[in-house]
Amino acid sequence: MNVMADRNVRPPMIAHGPLITESTKWAGVRLLNGEVIDKRGIILTYESASSVIRSNATIESRNRFSKLPMTPPGHPSLKFGIITDIHYAPEEGGAADNTSCDLALCVSLWEEARTEFVVQLGDLISREGPEAEADLLAVRDMLHRYPGPTVHVPGNHCLAVPFDRFSRIMSVPAPYLSFAVAGIRFIVLNGMDVSVLAEPDNEADRQMLSYYRDQLQALFYCGAVGTRQMEWLTTELDASTRNREPVIVFCHLPLLAETTDAKHGLLWNHEAVTAIILRYANVRACLGGHYHPGAYALLNGVHFIVIPGFIARNEPPFCPCGTVDISGGRLRINAADGSILHDLEFREVR
Repeated sequence: MNVMADRNVRPPMIAHGPLITESTKWAGVRLLNGEVIDKRGIILTYESASSVIRSNATIESRNRFSKLPMTPPGHPSLKFGIITDIHYAPEEGGAADNTSCDLALCVSLWEEARTEFVVQLGDLISREGPEAEADLLAVRDMLHRYPGPTVHVPGNHCLAVPFDRFSRIMSVPAPYLSFAVAGIRFIVLNGMDVSVLAEPDNEADRQMLSYYRDQLQALFYCGAVGTRQMEWLTTELDASTRNREPVIVFCHLPLLAETTDAKHGLLWNHEAVTAIILRYANVRACLGGHYHPGAYALLNGVHFIVIPGFIARNEPPFCPCGTVDISGGRLRINAADGSILHDLEFREVR
């Protein structure tokens, strides 16, 4: 049964962040210099674009969001799909067919659950070198069976493909961004903003890279949120507070040591980023991947959740993907088999 056939309406989505590709598929993307891309792909000045932001400009993804009034802040109700750490590796015997079949099951789950969108939390591929882009194209096509919008969070393995190519292949409009659906603000962080795989473009970030790489000898396959992104994060959280929006943060790399281990590691500057997040009472949860078994911690009322990796789907908790249901003042994450991974309080913004 094609349950998507009856889905003629969707809530609007608003996004803003630093644009890195000229894409006419994304509207309402706010640049660092205050300009905005409108639905025609035209760059507007901040003054002419402010009405676009205020009027709930939609993102034009593979499926369009209709311009429905947003759910009043403080009473969110929403369901979206979630998946992380696919690590597509076709050189492993039978892996390509298995991945394709299992992702098809995930797509069916998301459709049957009537999810509004899907969040892919990073590490789509495993191989490096010339095979990496071919692998990325292959797994992209598998995920594109889902007929709704998909938000891609950059992971460390994703950067085996240069970010400009990754962003074009996966239709990622910005290295980090925020968007709003049903009165909830979602913030997508790029935890590989400063890393050995991403050349910093300013002196502060070059010093940050040198500090973590050379002085602390941090895990080379992890990274940090850069200085400009930190400033942007604060701006976004300030705006969400004024708008009384509950906030969910996405980042591939774990933000707390309690939600990972020494082998996998976590965001290099996790303490600084977490300190910013914890200043805001409207932040409800931080969702990530990277640590394949999955994990959970509660700190100052914020839920820090690491989703189990698709690559570890044949190990406990046997979770290739899932759905996130926000309703009735709770945040529930269900695995593909219907079991409940998390059932957490999702407090209203007052």
